[in-house]
Amino acid sequence: MNKLYIAKKVLSGMTCSALALGIVTAYVSAPTGSQDVSAKTIAEIQEQRKQNSEKIAALETEISGLEGDKANEKAYQDTLTEQIGLIQENINLLNAELEGINEDITSTEANIKQLDQDIDNQQVEIDENIELFKKRLCAMYISSSENPASVILGSDSFYDIMSRVQVINKVAEYDEELITSILDEIDNLESSKKDLESERLSLQMKLEDQEKRKEEKTAEVETLNGKIALTQAEIDRISKAQEDLERDKADIEADQAALDAEEQAIQAEIARKAAEAQRLYEEQQRRLAEERAAQAAAAAAAQAAATQQQESSGDSSGSTETYVAPAPTEPITYDATPSASGFSWPVPGHSGITSYFGARWGTYHRGIDISDGGIMGAAVCAAKAGTVVTVSNSCTHNYAKSSSCGCGGGYGNYVVISHDGTYSTLYGHLSSAAVSVGDYVSQGQVIGYAGTTGWSTGAHLHFEVRAGGSQVDPMGYVSP
Repeated sequence: MNKLYIAKKVLSGMTCSALALGIVTAYVSAPTGSQDVSAKTIAEIQEQRKQNSEKIAALETEISGLEGDKANEKAYQDTLTEQIGLIQENINLLNAELEGINEDITSTEANIKQLDQDIDNQQVEIDENIELFKKRLCAMYISSSENPASVILGSDSFYDIMSRVQVINKVAEYDEELITSILDEIDNLESSKKDLESERLSLQMKLEDQEKRKEEKTAEVETLNGKIALTQAEIDRISKAQEDLERDKADIEADQAALDAEEQAIQAEIARKAAEAQRLYEEQQRRLAEERAAQAAAAAAAQAAATQQQESSGDSSGSTETYVAPAPTEPITYDATPSASGFSWPVPGHSGITSYFGARWGTYHRGIDISDGGIMGAAVCAAKAGTVVTVSNSCTHNYAKSSSCGCGGGYGNYVVISHDGTYSTLYGHLSSAAVSVGDYVSQGQVIGYAGTTGWSTGAHLHFEVRAGGSQVDPMGYVSP
């Protein structure tokens, strides 16, 4: 009977070993490589995604800033364009005024020319009248008939004398009026000519002043056009910089999408492995249950046979050696009181928290660090029932250090447990792990012991909770 039991135990052990080996082999042969690659790769992907998100935010800020600069340059350009329009309008008004002045100058010059011609004509007439007057004086002198003595002596009567004197006076008065009129007309013509000359000079000076103002306005327009050209060049530069930044942003977003796809593929592979491990575990449990039932039946039959033999021998005082199957070794499990979320505290008896979830030392801490004076070697328990999907248990650097020893992607010895395919938990910097990939662990079951492996400055447990593959604040799920 003992030989039968031993044979069954050996067979049972071989079966369990084969199942465990199958689970490990299936996990190792997965596309993600070694057991710690998946967790490490996900951590790296999430860190890269965080860096990409920060880069995208920075690029968007820079693009917005450039858009503001471009808007300012465009507003400045619009102001310059409006100013050019006003100056051009003034130039058009100046051109119209210049045309009027030119017309006035042309008209004045024509008037001056006409006056010159009138003066010349009048001068000819005056010269002719003066010559005529000279001839008349000369004739009067030669004839002497027009002197007063000859008038008196040659007269026949007093009436004749008076008539001749009156005629002489009339002729003298006419000559005097003629000469005075000619002289006055010459004076008027000369005065008009001076006025026209003065007017022409004034118009000429005004024309020169307007021409100068026109040149100044034209130069001002050219200066503003130069500023517009510079502004347009700056707008073009800003637009080019924006296009470059948009391309960089698109490249990063494409990289982000690739990282998302890669992480989803890894999470799907982890879920697949967890489901396969759960299936194998359930198959193993079923077979163990069958074997235990068979062992119990065999033990009961052996006990019954021994009792029957004792009764048949009639030796009531004798003793018969009866084999009692030893109780199977059970894992160590602590009483765990789950929180409202269904998770329990992972280090019974140790509640100190030295670092929380969030920004830390210029980086982002994606879990909580549980530590106190006596935590080294303390039991670390599963925060919730689930299947072990990752175990890294090869780090021997269980001492405080200021940099990473390179083990376990910085986690050192660590365990990852999948809970129903939605949540998973990570237990890092263990001195050693007490479970294997594919093990189904209950809540509160010991899965390892606290230590300071990996990148750790002292004994503590780094504890993470992941929802859908992304780290979330564990304090929302557990409490001391």
